[in-house]
Order: sequence, then C-alpha cells, then structure tokens
Amino acid sequence: MPTHREDGTNTAKGRWRLRLARLAIKIVLSVMISCVLVTSGRADGHSPVFSFSTATLGKGDASFETAMMWREGAVMFGPRVVYGVRPNLQLSFASPFHVTHGEHPTGRFTAMMPGVPEAEVLAGWRFYHATPGIGTRNEATLYFGGSATTQKLPRSDSPPLKREPAVYAALAAGRVARSYDIWAGVGYQRYGEWETGISDHQSNTLLSSLAVGWRPPFLNKGYPKPDLRLFWETTGEEVGLARLQRTPGGITPGHGHDAQSAVARPFLSTIIPPPFSGTSILRNSGGTAVFSGPSLLCTYKNFAFQGGILFSLFDQPNGYQPRENVRAALGFSYYILGRRK
Repeated sequence: MPTHREDGTNTAKGRWRLRLARLAIKIVLSVMISCVLVTSGRADGHSPVFSFSTATLGKGDASFETAMMWREGAVMFGPRVVYGVRPNLQLSFASPFHVTHGEHPTGRFTAMMPGVPEAEVLAGWRFYHATPGIGTRNEATLYFGGSATTQKLPRSDSPPLKREPAVYAALAAGRVARSYDIWAGVGYQRYGEWETGISDHQSNTLLSSLAVGWRPPFLNKGYPKPDLRLFWETTGEEVGLARLQRTPGGITPGHGHDAQSAVARPFLSTIIPPPFSGTSILRNSGGTAVFSGPSLLCTYKNFAFQGGILFSLFDQPNGYQPRENVRAALGFSYYILGRRK
C-alpha cells in the first residue's frame, strides 16, 4: 500500500516539478561540459540568459534563436529573430507561447522575452560606446518596443483576461572585457487597451537585473579558440495588480452561474470592486520577487548555446498565488554574420 509524505513530493504534481527541475540542471551541466570540449568560434550579440545586456548585432548580421523556459505552473517556448540595422542598432521579434497551460505569475520571464504569450517587437540602440583599454568596452543600450498578447491565460480567481497591447522600455549599461563582463539594467512593461473605455488590464511589470560574467583563464584567448562565459545573474521584479472588466447587467465572477465555482474556489472572494469603477481589482495577481543563480553562454562557430537556473531569494506574491522556487531556461541560437567571421 503506497505511503504519502507530508511535504507532498509524492503527489503527481510534486514529482512532475521535481523531474523538470532535475532535467533542467542536467541539461545545463551537459551543455557546459560540451562547450569546454569544443575547439572554435564565437558570435556577436552575446548576452546573459535572464538579464539585461548592452550587446547588439552588427550591420547586416542576424540571429535566429529558440528558448525553452520553465517556471512554476507552465512551460513556454520562445522563438526570436534579431537583425542588425546599423552597427549599433538592431530590431528583434519574439513570440513566446505556452507548451503546457497553467496558472503562473505574469511578469516578464527574461529581459528580452515576455513572461506571457505575446508577439513583441523591440529596437535596441547602443547609444554609448567607449574603449578605455585594449579588449575593454564601456557601453549603454536603450530598448524600446511594443507587444500584443496572443493567448489567454487561465486564472483561478476570474475568467481569462482579454488580449491587449503593451509597451516596453529598458536601459542597460555595463563593462565588457576579455576576462569578465558586468551589466546592470532596468525595464518597465505597461499594458494598455485596444480601444478607449474600461477594459481588462494585465499586470504592469518593473524588472531589474545585475549580471556578472567570467571567462575562465584557460579560455582567455583570441579567435578561433572556445568562447565560454559563466554568469551569475540576479533579477528583481515588481508586478502590479491586474483588473477585470465588469460587464453591466452581465455575470460577474462569484455571481449567477459562477456561484458554485465561488464556493469551490475561495479565491473568487478576493475580487474587490473599487467604488465608482466598472472594473474589479484582482487581488491574486502581481507581487515582488528576487531570483539569483548561475548561467552560461557557449559559442561555437555560428552557433550559441545558453542555459541558466534562477533560485528564489525572495518571493512575495499578492493574495493566494503559488510561490515560485525555480526558473530555468535553455536556448540555442544561429548567427548569420554577413561577410565577417
């Protein structure tokens, strides 16, 4: 007769999360070992997995990227295309989508990738570039763009919110050297409305990051030697409250046909309609969190491999939301560097 542990790890959900976390760790370690063994190449536009960076592609260069992202409640796949318009100006298009549907916090997953299914276009302008020494650069890059949600997210405290557009702006600055990198950045994503009037509203997000990179001394050689960078990344986010439109004369959450669901799901009682407003504030949305952990970047010829794991240092979600313990990502990129190697 099977037994059950009190911590719940013997449940199907607990075993599923544990297996995914272990798999992500094994994949990242495998990529790290394989990168040490390769013997050539590096590509432009490299950056950490989760954090902001100043890296931009050169004029006429392009990259095609894919990323598999895992967080509490959902697995996402994120394709991304980047093109260098000018030496310090690039355009990118990303459109992550859910592989497995699940309820999860809605903040951005990474600096360059939304945390909910969206189609996003970003311009990256490296407006400051100085070389104080050989192989050393001080840089600053501004990012600006917009997006539109492409899938509706399931919620336990309300019907899914309507799709809506958003704008995103970010600033990154740092120092890039042969043996180390250091980048700091901050970005803000704000959701709007398709038309004037009261509408559903996703949670706005303020994201900050600090990434410190290190290139091992035995790899501190020029092209075509291996290019392996190890990073330690820390991200902090402040995710705002979402709101739901209340249809006049219609069924609102917790009333009418949804009354039975309100009994089964006490989360519905946390929807507090503010006075003189046609919307309801969703108290089970948003929060504050800090994550930190290792990542790596390995380039081989025109290919790049990235992987990273972030562990929760502080996670305070609003209302009754599941806490996040681990975030993981694994990415692959192919670079087209024009006439340059």
